[in-house]
Amino acid sequence: MEDRNSRRRKGRKAPACPPISALMRYGERIVRVVAEASGQRVIIESVNEDGRAFRSTVKWASLSALHDQLF
Repeated sequence: MEDRNSRRRKGRKAPACPPISALMRYGERIVRVVAEASGQRVIIESVNEDGRAFRSTVKWASLSALHDQLF
């Protein structure tokens, strides 16, 4: 008999929370993870066109890792 947990693992891999202070890509922007929020969300910090830093809450799945280079 198969238990519930093993059936769940066969589907999509559950996203993992990125580490705090990690640099990640959010769309076209490079952002820094500031804190973990509830509901598989994190608070990120980025800089807008005017040079002002701002924070927003996004889902983990919307973030992607930076690859070999920043820009």
